[in-house]
Amino acid sequence: MFKPHHTALLKWYATSGRIDLPIRHLKGENAPYEVYVSEIMSQQTQIGVVLDKFYPPFLKAMPTLKDLAQAKLEQVLLLWQGLGYYARAKNLHKSAKICCELHGGELPNDYNALRALPGVGDYTANAILCFGYKQAVGVVDANVARVLLRLFGIDPKSPNLAKLLQVKALEFLNQENPFDHNQALIDLGALVCTPANPACLLCPLQQACKGKHNLTRFSVAKKPPSTPITKHYGVCVQEGFLYLTCAKKGLYAHLHQFPLLKEQEHINLPLLAQVRHSYTKYRLSAKIYQATLADLDPTNLVKIPLQDFKHTPKSSLSLKIMHTLPILNL
Repeated sequence: MFKPHHTALLKWYATSGRIDLPIRHLKGENAPYEVYVSEIMSQQTQIGVVLDKFYPPFLKAMPTLKDLAQAKLEQVLLLWQGLGYYARAKNLHKSAKICCELHGGELPNDYNALRALPGVGDYTANAILCFGYKQAVGVVDANVARVLLRLFGIDPKSPNLAKLLQVKALEFLNQENPFDHNQALIDLGALVCTPANPACLLCPLQQACKGKHNLTRFSVAKKPPSTPITKHYGVCVQEGFLYLTCAKKGLYAHLHQFPLLKEQEHINLPLLAQVRHSYTKYRLSAKIYQATLADLDPTNLVKIPLQDFKHTPKSSLSLKIMHTLPILNL
């Protein structure tokens, strides 16, 4: 039924897809782990950035799942520094420990066992199974979902949409070559069937596409714009020590951050810098001031030797602040 579409899709992939990405040529018993790391890293980060800056040094330091499990969380967070969304790194570390305890130091090759790992959702589990273990399963990320919605004319407001898309992905799957088929769908969504202004004339599936004449109806609605907020932070260095906050729980657990000022409205301190940062649904304008210890919010306050700051796990916002202040780039 879908044979002509499979053929057209793979032909397009061979000439126009990102077939040369190194993560598409992983082999051997370590492939599932390497796929796992790449998929977790690229959840909120462009794959080009991941492969250029973060993936190689991470694998060099943690070449196997067992190495990751045995590493200290601080080391994992330092390697993750700059990627943001640090819960991904913490879950990666937790999952490695669980795999060593329950699965002999290997990622399980079973969907339910993978889904039981912290931070592993439907897409990541199926990506590990297909790209790591070469199993014939459908893989649905945001790019594939967009292709399937339009190709089959699926209402994005359908109940149980994620389950429906997974069923369609399996129905459409090329059983003879599931690896390249899924990679091709990912690339098609990323390069051709884009959220805005898709290049329908270049699409190998255009003749079969039910949604090409009504893209708005068969596309997921845009996310609401981020909420702008402003916060004021203090940089306090006394007797060679830098004061930071480090929470033990929550979104920024085990990550060092510049402390907020006690006073967030009427501030009469020297302004050192201003940086912009986005997280969750917020668009933050962070203003950085030269402060004394008395100016700082004391919640979770710690002090570290100034020369250690560069090698201390820190949030992405703190990393941005560090790069704007020469005294902190030791």
